[in-house]
Amino acid sequence: MERLLGRTAFITGAGSGFGAGIAKAFCQEGASVVVADLDAAAAHKMADALCADGGTAFGVGVDITNRDSLDAGIAFCRENLGSLNTLVANAGIGQRPVSISDTTANELTRQFETNSIGVVQSCQAALAALRDAQDPSIVITVSGIALVPRPQLYGYGMAKAAAAYFMKSLALELAPERIRVNGLFPAVGQTPMLAEFAGGKLDEGDAATFADALPLGRLITPEDVGHAAVYLASPKEAATVTGCALPVDSGRCI
Repeated sequence: MERLLGRTAFITGAGSGFGAGIAKAFCQEGASVVVADLDAAAAHKMADALCADGGTAFGVGVDITNRDSLDAGIAFCRENLGSLNTLVANAGIGQRPVSISDTTANELTRQFETNSIGVVQSCQAALAALRDAQDPSIVITVSGIALVPRPQLYGYGMAKAAAAYFMKSLALELAPERIRVNGLFPAVGQTPMLAEFAGGKLDEGDAATFADALPLGRLITPEDVGHAAVYLASPKEAATVTGCALPVDSGRCI
């Protein structure tokens, strides 16, 4: 199937993890993508791999905490792809578990700068390009923790909850312009961020422990998130879907 044939996407944090899965799924469905990542080398490597598989992709280094960097990335997208149908605001950072007593203001600030303010700035930077596009949409990768809290992840969880609020608010604001805004809410997955949630080091058996805590008994994969993102970005299948908080979580948020 080519549900995104002829469409274009700018995907942040796409050099690895869930973002890479989204970029791969979009290319498989016919979209042309810009792989944006703080790690420019990873972005270019992923774009090269997508092109080797028959896709159309460009890599670019982008820091979502820096508005000038985002503006340059969107300009790069328009220059190379001609338009922007879908922004996928996926980039984020994880957090090691820490008690409330040891949670610092610096860690809270770091989490909000990336996981909430970075998302807002990504949408702001892309808005003019989206307004010029046909059937535009925004997909934001949030987290299941914004729906069902966990202890010892205060900065991460609070910042993701703010991103969830922003997603729904933006969906309402942009609805009159027919710009759809939706959110993906994955549980912990098979990504480089898994080690961070495990305390900084992934010991043998940690992945299985995380998986066993989920009702379906398996971790989320980048492919799982990619397939869900394709649905939300599809101008046909999700034409009337906006403000949706879509769990991709093996049942964690039930």
